[in-house]
Amino acid sequence: MKTNFHAERHEVKSLDPSDEFTPRVYRSKVFSLRDFGVPQVPVIGRTDYRQVDTASPWHVHKDCIEFLYCSAGACVYESEGKQFSLTPGMMFVSRPHEAHRQLECPKGYATFYMHFRPSANETINWFAERFAKLPRLFPCSRSVSVRFVKMIELAEHDDLSLGVRIRIQTLIRSLWLDVIDSASLSVKQKVPEVFGAIAERMLAHPERDYPLDGLVAESGVSKASFISAFKIANGLAPHAYLLHCRVEESKRLLAGGLSVKATADRLGFPTAQHFSRTFRNFVGVTPIKWLARKRA
Repeated sequence: MKTNFHAERHEVKSLDPSDEFTPRVYRSKVFSLRDFGVPQVPVIGRTDYRQVDTASPWHVHKDCIEFLYCSAGACVYESEGKQFSLTPGMMFVSRPHEAHRQLECPKGYATFYMHFRPSANETINWFAERFAKLPRLFPCSRSVSVRFVKMIELAEHDDLSLGVRIRIQTLIRSLWLDVIDSASLSVKQKVPEVFGAIAERMLAHPERDYPLDGLVAESGVSKASFISAFKIANGLAPHAYLLHCRVEESKRLLAGGLSVKATADRLGFPTAQHFSRTFRNFVGVTPIKWLARKRA
């Protein structure tokens, strides 16, 4: 197996599709589409975090490309030395050789997911070639969520009649095409270097204010185009990304002994209560509970 940045430094589990059927408190539904005539999808399902969860171990999915579509909440994934913020409407893709893990997950985070295993078939090879070129993170059309919902509704009744099998086979190919088209659209949209530069400034100096009008003027595009392109480049809209940067920096400050109030003041939050509420929205617990858990 080809190694990557993380596989060289961490113990990486190679997960077989059967591992996905192990009962977990946050998993509500998981199915295989093999019996419905789609052997290329050994796993399709939905996760629903009803309680805060910690990071998953580093892993790869054996011989499978994994697709994760966020339908609610937010989570951060780590892969190839980078972190990817998954927010509603975003798709995260990992290939068989790319070790990845899921970082802290707040209550309310929900995602649809699917494993794709190539096979010796002209049509499937066509999809596999295009899946191999997908970016790791990109926004998807609303139809992707609709198709996931419908397929899971059909699969959970365990009805293997011809009509159901035809519907699922049609839905899965439509979903694959929607994913490819969504990624193609996001790549075609021009994302100037200025968006990355702005994000780097926010990450380096999260305590500063970044008025939207000023950022729009700096980018040279309309406000709507700026917000859309910034989200494509960084996974979150500008204000949400700034809050994400502040929360990440607050973890370092809190772990270093700074109080909640002092941390809130240093990072530009109007009150300690506002900081705690923002922290909980991103991490799933309050700063005090997070710190207690870290020290346990």
